[in-house]
Amino acid sequence: MIEFKLAKKEDIKKISSFIAKINSKEENHIGYCGTNSEEIANSLMKDIIDISFNESFIIGIEDEKIIGVLGFDTDFESNSAEIWGPFLKEDKWDIVAEMWSKMIEILPKGIGLISMFINKKNRNCLRLADSFHFIKESEEIILSFERTYAHKLQDTSIIELSTVYYEDMQLLHDKVFPNTYYSGSQIIERLNNHRKVFIDIKNNKLTGYIYVEVNPKFGEGSIEFFAVDELQRGKSIGSKLLTMALKWLFTFDSINNIILCVNSENKKALDLYKRVGFKQKHQLYYFTKKC
Repeated sequence: MIEFKLAKKEDIKKISSFIAKINSKEENHIGYCGTNSEEIANSLMKDIIDISFNESFIIGIEDEKIIGVLGFDTDFESNSAEIWGPFLKEDKWDIVAEMWSKMIEILPKGIGLISMFINKKNRNCLRLADSFHFIKESEEIILSFERTYAHKLQDTSIIELSTVYYEDMQLLHDKVFPNTYYSGSQIIERLNNHRKVFIDIKNNKLTGYIYVEVNPKFGEGSIEFFAVDELQRGKSIGSKLLTMALKWLFTFDSINNIILCVNSENKKALDLYKRVGFKQKHQLYYFTKKC
C-alpha cells in the first residue's frame, strides 16, 4: 500500500539522497534541483524559506521506503512557486496524478503562478506538463566550464564592484533583466565573500558587470548574471568579464566546474561562452502555469 505524507525534517537525508539519485539521470532531470545529496539537503533546509520544505513537500512511501518526492519552493514576493519534481522511481509513475493533487492541496492560495524547469530528455515530466496545460516559455542551455581548461584563460586584472558604481550596476542589471529572480539592489544586498560582482570600467564609467556565486563546501560555482552596456558591445568586454569570474571562482580548490544557463535563442551569448571554453551539458525547457 502506498502512503502519501508531508516530508519530515528527520527524513531530510533520505529525501535528499532519493532526489540526488533520480535527478542524476537526464531522463529524470529537473534543472535547478541538483545531483549532490548534501547540497540538496542544504537547499531544502536553508534556501526554501517562505514555506519550509516539511510543509511544501509530499513524499510517497511503500514498504517503508521512499518511492516519490514532489514539492515546491514559494516566492511570496512574486506570488509564484517553482516545482521540485516529480521525482519518482521508474516503475511508479502511475501515482504521479495523485501525488500532484496532494501537492496542489498544500499550495498556498495566494500563489498565482507555478513553474517547471524540465530536461529535454525527461519525457515523463514533459508529458505531465502538457497534460496540465503548462505553457513553454523558453528553451535553455546549461553550459559547463571545467577546471582543466582554466590554464587557457587569458591574463586579465580582476576589478570588484565598489560603492562608487553601485547605482550604475543596478541600472544596467534592471535594464537588461527587468523581470528576473534578483533585482540589481537585491544582488548588492547579497554580496559577501562568496558572492561577488566584477566590473569593467572605461573612462570612469561602468561598461559591464558579472555576478557570480560560489559554495565551496559543495564545490559549486555559478555565473548568475552578466551584461555589457549596449553601446560597448563587440569590444571583447564580455570575454574579459567571464575571464575575471572564472579566475576568481577557480581560486577555490573545491570548484571543479562552473555551470551557467543561457536561453537557446541567444546565439551571441552561446558563441561567446563557447569561445571562452564552455561546453554544452543539458538542454531544458522552462514552463509556467497560472493557478
